[in-house]
Amino acid sequence: MYRKIIVGHDLRSGGEDALALGREIAQATGAQLVVAGVFPIGALPFGFEASWADEEERVAREIQSIADAAGAEADAFPSASPASGLHGLAEEIEADLVIVGSSHNSKRGQLLAGNVGVGLLHGAPCAVAIAPRGYAEQARDELSTIVVGLDGSHEAHLALEDAIELADGSGATLKLVAVAQEPPVVYAKGDSMGGYQELKEAVEEQKREQLDEALSSVKQGVNAEASLVVGDPGEKLAEAASGGSLLILGSRAYGPVRRVLLGSVSTALIRTAPCPVLVHPRGVENDPRAGHPAGANAVA
Repeated sequence: MYRKIIVGHDLRSGGEDALALGREIAQATGAQLVVAGVFPIGALPFGFEASWADEEERVAREIQSIADAAGAEADAFPSASPASGLHGLAEEIEADLVIVGSSHNSKRGQLLAGNVGVGLLHGAPCAVAIAPRGYAEQARDELSTIVVGLDGSHEAHLALEDAIELADGSGATLKLVAVAQEPPVVYAKGDSMGGYQELKEAVEEQKREQLDEALSSVKQGVNAEASLVVGDPGEKLAEAASGGSLLILGSRAYGPVRRVLLGSVSTALIRTAPCPVLVHPRGVENDPRAGHPAGANAVA
């Protein structure tokens, strides 16, 4: 579960969206909240050092003011890029989650990862969440629905466990979703559709078993429901998350341990999801910092 949450604030509306999500998750988990402002730094023409220092102080003051209002800690610092700076801070303070807002080019109410979000999602040392544009304007006191996409893999195994804890702490409904992809058309070739239909039914049965196993792991007192849908995982998970508070996914099945790495499904969803998306790093069960047993995992 999350102990330290970093909110990357850009002093614009995207930062407020990230902060709104951070406060909701912190409220449900009791996590320490840190509002971080990254001041970009690079080579300066001679004579501009004083102006640069003044701007850095201004950013630090504004971040401190935002953090004070949110009851959070503040951390403002220079870095070559916001993504690099947040990455480094997450490693330094051993954060469990970094949250940023969507690109300013995104539509209101829809998620679209910007450069900072994409940078973090390609190697962050902890879970990463992105809030859709306009999220701060939605009136809410706590998470209402948490959607988890399940595929039965052994990657990003904390996704389901942490979703259960979040639902328990917030009172949110936990929605477990398994997507059965239809077999490739090649299986339909031949004298009959028998082979295709048998494979399709076998895939759906496997998904039902995964859902049953996941549902049985949900602790008493958590309102949970499970659903099996057929189609493209990215599209179906986006539909299932419509109206939800948070969609939790696992990282892809290969890459460095304790790094967030996007798979094909999560790549699609960070561009189209109608709610915040949280992606967990892989291999956390091998990290001595993690105190969670392995379990059912989320789709990547």
